[in-house]
Amino acid sequence: MNSLVSPKYAGRLLMALAAVSSIVLAAGCGSGTGLVPPLGGSFTNSSLSGQYVMKQTGTGINQAGTSADPFSETTVFTADGSGNLSILVDDFDQDAAQLTPTTLPETGTYSILSDGTGSLSFDGANYSITMIDNNHFYLNEDDTFATSAGYGQTQDTTAFTAAPSGAFVFKAHNISSSSRVGGITITGGAISGTEDFLTLGVLDTTEAIATSVPMSPPSSTTGRGTFTLTDGTSFGYYVVSASEFYFMGNTTSLEIGQAEAQTGGPFSAATLASGNSYVFGSRGDTTVSGEAGIHSAGVYTTDGVSAITAGAVDYVEDTTVNSNLLVSGGSYTLAANGRGTVNLTLSGGSISPQIFWMVNGTTAYFLANDTAAVEDGTYAQQQGTPALSGQSAFVMDGFDTTLKDRVGDFETTSATALNWNQTSNAFSTVDGTGVISTLGTNGTYTVGSNGRVAVTVNNVTGALVFYLSANNTGFMVQEDANIGGVFGAQASQ
Repeated sequence: MNSLVSPKYAGRLLMALAAVSSIVLAAGCGSGTGLVPPLGGSFTNSSLSGQYVMKQTGTGINQAGTSADPFSETTVFTADGSGNLSILVDDFDQDAAQLTPTTLPETGTYSILSDGTGSLSFDGANYSITMIDNNHFYLNEDDTFATSAGYGQTQDTTAFTAAPSGAFVFKAHNISSSSRVGGITITGGAISGTEDFLTLGVLDTTEAIATSVPMSPPSSTTGRGTFTLTDGTSFGYYVVSASEFYFMGNTTSLEIGQAEAQTGGPFSAATLASGNSYVFGSRGDTTVSGEAGIHSAGVYTTDGVSAITAGAVDYVEDTTVNSNLLVSGGSYTLAANGRGTVNLTLSGGSISPQIFWMVNGTTAYFLANDTAAVEDGTYAQQQGTPALSGQSAFVMDGFDTTLKDRVGDFETTSATALNWNQTSNAFSTVDGTGVISTLGTNGTYTVGSNGRVAVTVNNVTGALVFYLSANNTGFMVQEDANIGGVFGAQASQ
């Protein structure tokens, strides 16, 4: 670890020093070596090259070293293609106080294996990552003092000349507090629009959203700027490209989110055309279990007018498993500005009404309108009849007996079998320590006609359920605990 005096990790490291002995490297099932053999692919260190921004949420020992508390973090770094990192921005929020390393840039290291799995190390923290392609990766923090799950992608540095401009749709989550989705217009850095705001314990409110302090121009080197909403929440934002940016609360909030340029409008009910199917995945925090207390995934089919005609849903809430609930009907609406609603009628169960905002004709951000949880996620139009045939990267979060984050990849080996490679951090909030393990194993799967895939992975307790939005891409739920995630087809190398 490279800096015991870093304000970000000083408290966390002091407790971690006493917990180093808890690190466990589990033997890979079937390998007989204790190491996880990489799956297919020809990724190398040169696959991670250029400037990236990554965002994550997790739990770790707080700055005082007294308890394990949630955090949000956004990092901008450059990778040289040879195993070396330069950290340009590291915004870390915990305990309602944003902390940054005392000296930037700082250095770090990384390593990428042939199947796209690998590691990052900087500022006293260690991360497992899995590359989807050279421009995108999933991650989790693998330290005894903290765990997290997140996503990273390349930045288009040519977009750092001005604040984002135009119509955008956004989604944001404040841990155990709120979710919001909405549509906005940005003009000269000023934001105006409409949002749906859900507070834990209170149903959604549709309201205006605007800035009291407009977006400042982004840094020409990091793409970071700032803005403040009229509700008083101040954010840092991070340009991904001219059509996308991340944002994260400054000092008073753990809220973290993303925005994408809206295209394809004006919208109508016919946008969700007859016979089209839409796959969704979401996660959230509940009044009973707290952080990561619910994970959901499903698919539904529309009639192009107002009705839902078919589908299925799987979700786990507060350890209660609701498996393969068939959609027997329901309704939807969609306004010209891209705001819509979905109500699903399920056989043998229920799910909260969903409020969504269309990013484009095939993708939307949504929240579940429920007083028991703050839950948000993404819709994606299902592409034809998608197959599970090839290799995918994945990331998962949630808890069973501990908080549990995983990252890795899987590869189909036949029409019913797959190999599975993961790194996991099981973090206990009781004693504030994580146990990092690796697992190389295999399993079986069965694909349904609606894109629902039943998966069993050896040495992973409980069945997994995938919902495919495209080939080797979609959302997942683990059906014995509050764990879920996303997966994406890995690019050929």
